[in-house]
Amino acid sequence: MLNGVKTVIFDVDGTLYDKSGLAARMVHRLWWCLPILLSERLARRNMHYVQFASKEEFFGYFFATMARGHWWGPNIAAQWYEYVYLPTMVRLIAKYHQPRPEVVALMEECKRRGLRMAVYSDYGAVVEKLEALGIDPGDFDLLIAAPDLGALKPCEPCVRRVLEMLEAKPEETLFVGDREDKDGASAKNVGARFLLIDD
Repeated sequence: MLNGVKTVIFDVDGTLYDKSGLAARMVHRLWWCLPILLSERLARRNMHYVQFASKEEFFGYFFATMARGHWWGPNIAAQWYEYVYLPTMVRLIAKYHQPRPEVVALMEECKRRGLRMAVYSDYGAVVEKLEALGIDPGDFDLLIAAPDLGALKPCEPCVRRVLEMLEAKPEETLFVGDREDKDGASAKNVGARFLLIDD
């Protein structure tokens, strides 16, 4: 699987850990702000395959979409996302989830072989999630969330930018993820390999 591979790029949610039950726990914990939680889900779905020039433009549109038709404005949506939504997700991961043993073993093998490793996630709080899982963020050469590059997976220009940042060739890169439509498509779009992690 790692023959000819020099760089391995990992997804986070659903890949580094089994996220079963996380959505239900999020709803249970954030029942008091369910409308804004649902607006986040809808806004995210509407932004697939839409590319922006910068992180600022992405989140400007994202939070404006979350606020459309509601009493809260984009600024409240942004504060809720940063100070309520993501921290709640991190706390729940720390309390209820463990890293997948097979993925930990793969990381150890990558380190043994001296391969470059990166994390490329559709969500923020990458460092915090790794720490919640007991995974050392220092083991990775790059930690990045797709929105920081202006789009969600599997945006091809963003994936190519990740490869550029890692100085990685597509044919020598393995993407590891739990979704064919995001992680698998990200790999396919640039001609890289893909390893599907499923239950």
